[in-house]
Amino acid sequence: MRILTYSKALYSTWLYYSADRILFDAGEGASSILGNKTFAIKRIFLSHGHADHTAGLLSIVNIRNNAMGDKEKKLTIYYPKGNSLISEMITFLARTNRHLNYILEWVPLTAGDTVELLLGQLPRYVETFPTVHVHNEVSLGYNIVEVRHRLKRNLVGLSQEEIVKLVQKEGKQGITETYHQRLFSYGGDSVAIKPAYIQNTEILCHDTTFLDEQDRKAYKHATLAEAIATARAACVEKELICFHISSRYKEKAREIAEASGRYSELEFKVILVPPGRIFSIA
Repeated sequence: MRILTYSKALYSTWLYYSADRILFDAGEGASSILGNKTFAIKRIFLSHGHADHTAGLLSIVNIRNNAMGDKEKKLTIYYPKGNSLISEMITFLARTNRHLNYILEWVPLTAGDTVELLLGQLPRYVETFPTVHVHNEVSLGYNIVEVRHRLKRNLVGLSQEEIVKLVQKEGKQGITETYHQRLFSYGGDSVAIKPAYIQNTEILCHDTTFLDEQDRKAYKHATLAEAIATARAACVEKELICFHISSRYKEKAREIAEASGRYSELEFKVILVPPGRIFSIA
């Protein structure tokens, strides 16, 4: 799994999740930075309709129709149902791109919806959850979830010999249970996410517009302290990616990101995405 992202609050935000060829949000310049990866995108999930998260759609739609690449590959864009700004964007793109060589599909979603990503032994899907960006605009967050199998909890501790006997008697299905593991959670630039929506996710990408609480003048976006508190309450397993950091912290964010051991007491790694820089996470 590899993540490529760019986030500069008020200017542009997008995140490319390579494992499932998903683009979360589509801020200005996404296609210029992604280059040929623009053709690899299968799905775009929009958190809300503000220009710094959607302006890049103009070039993405156009480039996939004109540049050197697979011009017949379908592109599906998912968005919060009832978001008027995105509805206007859909109308504009339809008027200015009347002769697309590929299928461009727009799919409205509501909180609690799921989108199938992959079939097979370990199916994956995206589930949506509500977020709060501004009071008069519907917004969504997204979890990538994988369906897995594990030994039934009441059988944990049995010897290998005992497990083999149970398999012979009941088959593998008789000794295993299915569970749904959240691999990655993206909240857009919202206030603190409710931990229940992202519980036990492996990687959380959370708004961290304000590194210092005193800099927030109204209840908008989230702070570094809130992002960390949310990750702890949600029992994030691996990493907290702090993005959408205000450009006022450009130098400070770099210092914090490079400071080894600053958050060593946490159960997960904290990664700060410096504002205005292309950032890769392996």
